[in-house]
Amino acid sequence: MTDMTYEQITGRLVSLARANGGVVTADQAEHDPQLALEDPAIVSAAARALDGATNVFGTPRSEGVQGWFPFEELRFTALANTAAVRRIAKKASPRGN
Repeated sequence: MTDMTYEQITGRLVSLARANGGVVTADQAEHDPQLALEDPAIVSAAARALDGATNVFGTPRSEGVQGWFPFEELRFTALANTAAVRRIAKKASPRGN
């Protein structure tokens, strides 16, 4: 494991989505060289928090599908607006800052 903070993990998920047209898939998250080194429970918690934010919609994984990421995909609808992305990441932060 590395020393990424929860906030850095959240930012990494947002960066992956930004690089992939506003979507991050389970396969991308689970095979990302940075996220794969982190505790899956913390990455999953960050993904769930993002799913609860405005303009982020998660598609739950189907039953029986292997893997630790909780969603088939997370879809970000406001990635064109950098300020909106910052607000999404801030709302997903447990400290809200």
